[in-house]
Amino acid sequence: MTEDQHREAAAKLGRVWERIGFEPFQEGVHILDCHLQRPQDLLDERQEEFNALCRAWREHHRP
Repeated sequence: MTEDQHREAAAKLGRVWERIGFEPFQEGVHILDCHLQRPQDLLDERQEEFNALCRAWREHHRP
């Protein structure tokens, strides 16, 4: 993996962490305040999106 590919992968992973409530800290490290309900709510929303995508894919690929 090249350095550019590594940076791109790290940036993508950072965006995923942020979508479920983690806050950027430093040098690719993200932190989460475990006393907040927000991360669970965000994770639940992402799970609902994932389930909808799975349903759509199955409906599209039925024989």
